[in-house]
Amino acid sequence: MKKYVLAMLLAGSVVLEGCAVGSAPSVEGVNLTDGASDENVEQGNDTEAGDDAASADDTAAEDSAVTDESVDGDYEQFTKDYTDDIKTKVTEITASSNSLTDELTSIVALYDEYDSLSTNAPDQTAMNEVCGWGTVVWKEECLSLLGRMETSDPAGYQDVKSEYDNWEKYVPAMAQKMSDTYADGSIYPVIYSYNTAMRYKRYAYILASSLADIQGEVTFSFPDSTMCGYYGDYSSDSYLIITEGMESGSYDIVIHIDDTKEIRGWGSVDENSDGSEVIAFTSDDATVEGTIDCFALGATFYVSASDGSIVSQEESYDFTFKY
Repeated sequence: MKKYVLAMLLAGSVVLEGCAVGSAPSVEGVNLTDGASDENVEQGNDTEAGDDAASADDTAAEDSAVTDESVDGDYEQFTKDYTDDIKTKVTEITASSNSLTDELTSIVALYDEYDSLSTNAPDQTAMNEVCGWGTVVWKEECLSLLGRMETSDPAGYQDVKSEYDNWEKYVPAMAQKMSDTYADGSIYPVIYSYNTAMRYKRYAYILASSLADIQGEVTFSFPDSTMCGYYGDYSSDSYLIITEGMESGSYDIVIHIDDTKEIRGWGSVDENSDGSEVIAFTSDDATVEGTIDCFALGATFYVSASDGSIVSQEESYDFTFKY
């Protein structure tokens, strides 16, 4: 989805044109009776031309009003407050789903529904207006899952809720770091909102997994998975960021170590000898190469080649937790 949004945005700015006014019809010659004077001919031409011009102006004004009304009506969907609609739909999904896996699958579809408002927006202003509704979808799902955890496990709920509240304080910082590449561009609000929504989505998956354990749903599984994410303790100085790159199958990567070392680069999926998948990493300046092994709850960066200026060959760095 992010690649689709970026492709649309970077292809060029979409400018919403003003409503076109219909051109006035041409004035055809007047069919005169035999014996009419030249003065009458001239007077008749002037009168009918004036009437036709006035009629054309009226028609153009009516067409413009209808077109403007249509545009205004279409534009309302990009300024509407969808909060209550989203809350209602999330409640309906949780009530009608047969399992937590089915529930998450339906919430993914609901997110896509509201995300399409952004991808189908007529201009950048409208896109920026609606890009945050996807975050509301996943935030409501998190709150819904927390509510059910309070009912299912009252003893453990307070710790879970406390951790959620603490994590939520860091969401803006995580989203900002993940969107940093686009900080100076007009598309930044869209990218920032996307990365915010994906943090809530990831946490919803964590909460759903915990609730599945409490409820004994042994067949629970995530409806989708990705190597993209924020790896490491969100409150620490070390983190690994993986986001989708512009090229198909590529990733943009930031490796930040103890606030003293940072490596930026890119990578693509490679296969180990045992068949497992890793990301083959190369720094932007080509001085560092390595592999990134992603797990359900973390990732490890292994340095296979380096000039030694930032990291050394055969060093490895672990980033525990994934958000």
